[in-house]
Amino acid sequence: MKFVSLRLKDYRNFSEAKVAFSPRLNIMVGENGQGKTNLLESLYILSQGDSFRFGDNSTLIREGASEALIEGLLEKKELEYKIRANLLKSRKSFSVNDKKTTSLEIRKVFPSVVFSPESLSAIKEGADLRRELVDDFLVSHQTTNANLISEYRRALRSRNRVLKEGLEEVRSRKETLAVLESLDPSFFRLATELTEARLIALQEIQPDLTKAFQSLVLDPSVEISVEYLISSVQASSWNRSEVDDAIHQRAIKLRDAELATGTSLVGPHKHDIRFLYNQKDSRFYCSQGQQRAIILSFKMAQIMYHWRVHRLYPVLMLDDVLSELDGAKQSALVSFLHEIKTQVFLTTTDITLPKHFDMERSSVIRIAKGQILAE
Repeated sequence: MKFVSLRLKDYRNFSEAKVAFSPRLNIMVGENGQGKTNLLESLYILSQGDSFRFGDNSTLIREGASEALIEGLLEKKELEYKIRANLLKSRKSFSVNDKKTTSLEIRKVFPSVVFSPESLSAIKEGADLRRELVDDFLVSHQTTNANLISEYRRALRSRNRVLKEGLEEVRSRKETLAVLESLDPSFFRLATELTEARLIALQEIQPDLTKAFQSLVLDPSVEISVEYLISSVQASSWNRSEVDDAIHQRAIKLRDAELATGTSLVGPHKHDIRFLYNQKDSRFYCSQGQQRAIILSFKMAQIMYHWRVHRLYPVLMLDDVLSELDGAKQSALVSFLHEIKTQVFLTTTDITLPKHFDMERSSVIRIAKGQILAE
């Protein structure tokens, strides 16, 4: 998959911009705060339906404007797609080849992988970011997982609403339990299916993760793995029946606590995922540089896995990554990019960086004050 061109109107600090892309390497160069990440983010929104940064729709719209437009031309398996995103403060709307669609469908059809400073938080901060990291991979692992994630989140919202109403005494305890009894069979089924999907996906990406990490750190003896925890118990090897039983038992144990707090305390939204470095939790036993390498390796593994299974390369977006890596890891990443046929978008403040790649069909895009400068 490749982006051919992009048009922006009233998007972040861009009043209006048009740019064509190289099918191979695109390096966005400029000082901090000029719009490099904004441009990268717009491509991610077109392919994934949402931003990889924090904030609501209003932050995506240029100050003083009421809406923003992102429009891109993509190629996938020799077919062209025109994707359009209209951004209002209250909602986003999408179309593909002038036909309305949803962010969910966009995400299923146009795979992309991003590594940004926010990505590093997946190891250092809360489990919700690690779950999100794995769920992003789930969609490229199998596109129907996008529906599964959406259905589970919808069921979770319904269950939380019932628990909240019980806590606020909108319903009596007896009525709340009766409604939960009607909702829980579907909720538990989806919880089990999503957990199982995560376990399978993590097992199948493991060879690619090992290869990517060892090539990045230039050490074939280092062991990197992913541990999946249900109620603080290692569950990476569990089958569907074991997962289902654990979720049901946890629900029984925490029923009073759920009623007392007004929120669901059981299910895959509460599971934890840990990246292990030589069998040790990387949160506590790895340097920040090693943590960066682990997350970057996971992103690289997604690219490798997607090609191995689907014979299609996702677009790879790297936001100011090389400045976060030492010289050896920079060289290893550049070698990896030479080996794959992924279209790459990379942001940097280093104007000397492009010559280090020495890659055919590369393009340098210079950005200043929300404007794309002509070369």
